[in-house]
Amino acid sequence: MRLILFFIGFLMACSCKTEKKSINIDEEAVPQRSELSVESQLMLGNRLFSEKTCTTCHAVSSKKVGPSVKEIMHVYREQKGDIVAFLKGEAEPIVDTISAQVDIMQENIDGFLQGVSDEDLKIIANYMLHIDEISMD
Repeated sequence: MRLILFFIGFLMACSCKTEKKSINIDEEAVPQRSELSVESQLMLGNRLFSEKTCTTCHAVSSKKVGPSVKEIMHVYREQKGDIVAFLKGEAEPIVDTISAQVDIMQENIDGFLQGVSDEDLKIIANYMLHIDEISMD
């Protein structure tokens, strides 16, 4: 009899699941990420530049598969181009405009930068710009 009572008690304990309460979070109450310092932006830009495999084709100061970062940013600065607009697919390239090269760039951008936020694209662009500014000093 005790065994039966134990078994019934065990089954009742198992069937009584604790109710999970869902927590509604007011998104406006969640603090936004604070402004990153210049140093933090450059470190994040460097990391994103590497993680998104930009370094596969672009070295800092020498031509690799594609032009160097310094060359790219020099041309964009000189022609007052918008590298972020280009990375978002909203502007035509102004460096390496040969059709075959443009096709490769576009394929890489579509693949590696898919889902990257506008904020992160700006951080990558600031990192690239910083590399160019260092070479100008």
